[in-house]
Amino acid sequence: MLDGSGMTRSPTSSAELVERHRPELMRYLVRLLGNADDAEDACQDALLRAHRTFARLAPDSNARAWLYRIATNTAIDAARARTRRRARFTDAEVDGLAGPSSAVARAEVRAIARAVEALPPRQRAALVLRRFDGMEYAEIAAAVGGTAETARANVYQAMRKLRAALGGT
Repeated sequence: MLDGSGMTRSPTSSAELVERHRPELMRYLVRLLGNADDAEDACQDALLRAHRTFARLAPDSNARAWLYRIATNTAIDAARARTRRRARFTDAEVDGLAGPSSAVARAEVRAIARAVEALPPRQRAALVLRRFDGMEYAEIAAAVGGTAETARANVYQAMRKLRAALGGT
């Protein structure tokens, strides 16, 4: 939010922070986790964690990056739990998406979804933040952890693995 001088100000409450960033966090988590139900659960968990620790957030902190970091860690935890349960992105979920109408297009979307889901969690998070949310590497580093160089390497490695898994396309 902007104050009277045109400068961005820190949120004054966890409710204000949630109101400002919840929609973009949901979009990020849907892309990261692969379905809206898991994303909603992870978002609620992340926002609860943020609410509990909001008082410790320094006034000059990057609240958006802090919130993304909590959301990323929550998504990684959720992905690990899902892997332990052996739940996978199903063909029915891809078929239910709006967009691809031909069987070939749906098969391509399924292949991409499986390849993205197979990425290590930090690489998947960095890729989603860069390619879908348009974040700079420094922002990704703040959200996922590490340095801007690590974020760049994670995106690079993710793209390399996707190309290999998808036959170079």
